[in-house]
Amino acid sequence: MILTLTPNPALDVTYEVDTAVIHHEHRVGRVHASPGGKGVNVARVLVQLGRDATCAGPLGGATGEELRILLSAAAGAAEGTAESADEASLVPAAPPTARLRQAWTAISGASRRTVTVVDPGGATGFNEPGPQLDAADLTALHEDLEAQLGGASPSPEAVAISGSLPPGMSPDHLAALISRCRDHDRPVAVDTSGPALRAAARAGATLVKPNAHEALAATGAATPLEAAALLAADGARFVVCSLGADGMLALERAAPERTDSGLRAWRAALPEPISGNPTGAGDSVVAVLCARLLVDQVPLPDALREAVAVSASAVTRPVAGQIDPGLAREFSPTVTVQEIPCP
Repeated sequence: MILTLTPNPALDVTYEVDTAVIHHEHRVGRVHASPGGKGVNVARVLVQLGRDATCAGPLGGATGEELRILLSAAAGAAEGTAESADEASLVPAAPPTARLRQAWTAISGASRRTVTVVDPGGATGFNEPGPQLDAADLTALHEDLEAQLGGASPSPEAVAISGSLPPGMSPDHLAALISRCRDHDRPVAVDTSGPALRAAARAGATLVKPNAHEALAATGAATPLEAAALLAADGARFVVCSLGADGMLALERAAPERTDSGLRAWRAALPEPISGNPTGAGDSVVAVLCARLLVDQVPLPDALREAVAVSASAVTRPVAGQIDPGLAREFSPTVTVQEIPCP
């Protein structure tokens, strides 16, 4: 089981329109409401890949209750739909069924909503800030995480912490959550941005997964590769950086006893970019890397190939948290993975 902790979960509302034009009224073709937040999306993708997942994080108010209900319905529909190991090449160890559990921390504030407007040219998002967490909320979050790591059954094999931090939660609070996971010898993947990204790396996150803009903004580096090297120098063992239509960049920091720089890097991409809704692509990358790199411990280039294929399939789906396993299998052999020089 993989525990996905979402610091700022949301009820995601997606509007599909023919064309989105600023300062104009729009006729919405279809409306989707789904449980959201990056960690929730990671968990939903994991279940589709045949991996058990548990959603955690602060949740409250009427919006939080609607999220919980929708997630329960989505989990019930998804259980038992994962393909068998003989049919699925992306996650060979996948069992024929998978479960999505919920272990939220109750808070007094109301969870947020997000609105995404999708047209053929892409997606535009509007994200509420989220509830203000107080000292009691943060203490309860730590206690619930400790319960999951120390006594839950099944016990998590890895932890993913994904998304922005809500008001009242600082990068230091995130670092403390990572340290708690590391104290229990659990690998931790973190997908966040801003000062929290470097705080995660410095706290010893096993994997950090920013996109190119987030990596450059957090480090001040001139290129994504230089930014990845800085995050590895901060303390992250693996850095995977999404490059949008240009694929992904991955960097691995080797054991300290290496006499060279101890860094290796790869670029991976499809022959041609895939058009569609990119809002859940990065979350699918985290799901694949947690399952294959952190739990199964396959080599980074192999996990990277699978991550590119699965994320490309996610772009074809209308709602974040959905993938197309069959399409991902078709994409996987076409992904090029090349080692590149490190800075």
